[in-house]
This record gives sequence, C-alpha cells and structure tokens, in this order.
Amino acid sequence: MRRVTLTIACACVWLTALCAESRFGRPVIKVADPKSYRYFKLDDNNFPVLDKGAVSVTCMTYRGTKRYYVEVAVMNRSEKPLVLNSNFVTFSKPGYSSFMSNTIASATDVWASVAGAFVPTPPPPPTRATTTYSGTAQSYGNVTQLSGTATMSVDNSAAGWHALGQALAARSYYRAQSREQGFAEYLVTFAHERQDLTVPPGKVNQYVFTFEQVKRKKAPFVINISLGDEAFTFKYKE
Repeated sequence: MRRVTLTIACACVWLTALCAESRFGRPVIKVADPKSYRYFKLDDNNFPVLDKGAVSVTCMTYRGTKRYYVEVAVMNRSEKPLVLNSNFVTFSKPGYSSFMSNTIASATDVWASVAGAFVPTPPPPPTRATTTYSGTAQSYGNVTQLSGTATMSVDNSAAGWHALGQALAARSYYRAQSREQGFAEYLVTFAHERQDLTVPPGKVNQYVFTFEQVKRKKAPFVINISLGDEAFTFKYKE
C-alpha cells in the first residue's frame, strides 16, 4: 500500500510538471524528461532543478514570437564563492542557427511593442428606416388619390454595441500593456549583462538570457549551464 501511494505521488508530480504553463503571457517550454528533475513552484510555474554537489541550478524557458527567454538561478551552498564565466549559459538547437541576443535590448523591444495608447475604431454609421404610420385614399371618378404621413427613424443601436466592444477592447489592451511593461522591467532587472558573476556562499544569483534563431521553427533544443568543472544540461521539447 505504501509503495502504491508513493507511486501515485510521484506520478502526480510528473503530471503537474507536464501541465500547460505560461510566464508573462508566454508559453513555458517543457523539459523532455520530467522525471530527471526535481521542481519548485513559483508564480504558479514549476521550475526544473538539477543538483550537483553544493550547487543547485534552475532553468525556466519560455518562448515569445521572436525569441526564447531563459531564466537561470544558481544556488551556492558551499563555503566558497562560485565564480561564473560570462558565457556560462549556451543554447543549442541541432539543425538551426541560434545566437544570444542582448537582454536589455530585448526588454526595450518588449516595451516599445505596447508603448502607444489604445486607438478605438470609428463607430458604424446609423441605420435609417422610413415607417408609414397613417394613410388615406380618395376616389374622384376614375382617379384615386393616396395621401399619408411617414416618419424617418434612426437606428443607432449598433453604435451602442460598438462602444461596449471598444470599452472591453481597451480594457484588454491596457491589461496586456501593463503585463508587458512589467515584463520589460523584469528583463532589465535580471538581465545577465547586469548581474554579478560571483555567487557568494549560501546565496542565489538570478540571470535572464534571451536567444534567437535564424529560422523560427520548433524543434528540441538543449540549454547547457557550465559552472566550473560541472555541467548542467536541460533538454527541452517543443
């Protein structure tokens, strides 16, 4: 019974890791072999973790329309500082050319994409309709004369629905704008170009990298994290 319970618990952890997640509105890419990692949860996301000796590394990867965003955290549990190389994180997708882009420039691009104010579309023109509400007919010999009155009504209900739709669209736009601006600030704050490459004893350093590829095709890829003589490999599938 105990073994069955443990098996079910492990299966639940693996299934949780496989559930669809997003970070800053972008889909999180899943690791190829979830059972090879342990996880911790932050902001409703499951971060895969690898441990070797006194060092633990997390690597969260999510994809935008133009680039991959890679969040790396390095925990140093030793009693000595851990010194990292400037290129300690690499991105490899076999069959495709990829390169590291500037994280701060990527943040500027994200901010610029939502910098403008919401621009509503013009309302539709009103619909006119003619309605005859009374009429008479009088005959004079072989001649019949018709007379009556009509009123011109204006149906402007479409404008009301349009205004409601524009209010909802504006709300959605500004919500997305706030999220994207927050994401841009997050990228600038944790851009690897601005972080200290020395992890003090008992501390955690966080880094954000951005990578791009020449041809935007989905395929399995690998992120390698080199810390001294140790290599931490995170394999992903798309």
